[in-house]
Amino acid sequence: MKKTLLLLLIPMILSACSSMSPEECRSANWQQIGYLDGQNGVNPTVISDYVKDCRDAGVYPDQEMWQRGFEQGTVLYCSADNGYRVGKQGREYYGVCNNERFLENYQKGYQDYLVQKRLNEINKEISDIDTQLRILKNDNENKQQRKTLESRRKELIRERTSLIVPTRSYNLKFSF
Repeated sequence: MKKTLLLLLIPMILSACSSMSPEECRSANWQQIGYLDGQNGVNPTVISDYVKDCRDAGVYPDQEMWQRGFEQGTVLYCSADNGYRVGKQGREYYGVCNNERFLENYQKGYQDYLVQKRLNEINKEISDIDTQLRILKNDNENKQQRKTLESRRKELIRERTSLIVPTRSYNLKFSF
């Protein structure tokens, strides 16, 4: 029974890895596909995946048309505002933009993403510690464990505060 189920699932799993079906390969508008890929900032090596997927259908993607569309799509993707948005979402950047402001904003957005991700991790760990402390509240045998948990909780709160409250540095020069 388990072997039969596994044999039935393998083709489904393998087809889920495929980026294009044979029918999609046959009816593809390669410029439009490239445009959408560029607009979404996908890794430009995706064209090699299309080549592999479509080979089985006897179709060879028009790479020139795909590239033309991709370049048109990246015009939208590479806007400075989109750089921050892409970074804030934690999306990977594949180096498809020549716009320096896009990259600067992407890095700012990605930094904000990492801070938010760490804040979420800290909040979860504090919540887990609070649960453990409630369980150990009246347990005199585990005083040391409670102290350790309380100490860790304080460390996490300090870290959370340092992430929330921006650090300011002033470069002041006084001359007399």
